[in-house]
Amino acid sequence: MSKKWIAGAALTTLSLVSLTACTDNTQVKETVQQSLTKQSEMKSYTFEGSTTLSIGNDVLKSANPLTNELLSLVKESTITWKGISNLDPLQYQTDLQITPKGSTSPFEIPILIKDSKMYFNIPALNKGTDEFFALDLQKLSAGSTGPLNADTLKNTPQVTTAMSKLVLDGLDAKWFKEANDPIKLKDGTSAKSITIELTNKNEKEINTAIQAKMPEFLSTLQTNGLLTADKAEQFQKNGLQLKAPGKIALAIDDQGFARDQSLDLTFLLTVDGKPQESHVILHQAFDAINQNTPLTREVPAKAKNFEDILKFLAPATKK
Repeated sequence: MSKKWIAGAALTTLSLVSLTACTDNTQVKETVQQSLTKQSEMKSYTFEGSTTLSIGNDVLKSANPLTNELLSLVKESTITWKGISNLDPLQYQTDLQITPKGSTSPFEIPILIKDSKMYFNIPALNKGTDEFFALDLQKLSAGSTGPLNADTLKNTPQVTTAMSKLVLDGLDAKWFKEANDPIKLKDGTSAKSITIELTNKNEKEINTAIQAKMPEFLSTLQTNGLLTADKAEQFQKNGLQLKAPGKIALAIDDQGFARDQSLDLTFLLTVDGKPQESHVILHQAFDAINQNTPLTREVPAKAKNFEDILKFLAPATKK
C-alpha cells in the first residue's frame, strides 16, 4: 500500500469529518431558528420562571425620582413568576415575587388582565392585599405607543421571539452545541438540549455579530413601545458588550417549541462616560401550549383607577 494512497485516504477522511461537523452544527442552529419561529404559534400556555439581577447603578436611571425609587427595588434582586396566558382574547395572570438583595421578605405583585383591563396590587401603594389598581388598556391604546397598551402586551411574546431570533441569527453555527442525550421536561416529554457558550475564545466574534444586529434589535424594541427613543440612542451610541463566561440554553420539544429557556450573561454598557457592568441570570419554561387553560383569578372587587399615579411614574414630556 503506497504512502500516497494512505495520505489521500487520510485527507478524505478528515474532510468528511470536517464536513459532517459543519453540517451538524448548521442543523443545530436551524433547529433553534425554527423553534423561535414556532413560538409565534403559541396562542395559550402556562409559564413560570425566575431571574436574578445585578444591574449597574445608572443603567436603569430615570428622570423621575419615583420611578427611580421603584427601579431601585429590582435592579439588584431575585424575581420569580408563574402564570397563564391566552392571547385571543387577551387574558393573562401572573404572580410576581420580588426579593431585593439582602432581604429575606419578598413582596408579591399579582397581575390580572381580563376584559381589556389590567389589575395589579402593589404592597407599598395599595391598602391591603384585596385592593387593586386598574388600568383601562383600550383607553391607553388610543394613540399610544407605550408598553402599557393592549396591542404591545398582546404582541410581547412575538416581539421577544423576534429579538431573540435577531441575536441568534447573527451567530456562527459552530457555537451551537446539542447534547448527546435529550432531557426530560416537567410534563415527562423529552426535548433536545442546545447551548451557546460565550468564552474567552469567541467573545470578540460574538460581540461583533451582536453589534451588527443592534440597530435592528433596538428598532424592534422602539417600534413596539418597549424602549424610548432616547434610550435606544444611548444603547446605540455606547454599545453593549457581552463579557465571558456566559451561556444561553434551550430545550426544544418534539413539536419544535422552545419549552425551556435560560441564560447567564454579563454585559458592559457605558452610561455618562462610565462603564457599567451588569449580570442577568434568567430561566423560564412553558407548558400546556395551545390547551386553552382558563384563568383561576377573578376580577377584584376593590379596584382603584391607576391613571393618575401613572402620570407621576412617567417622565414629563418636553414641550
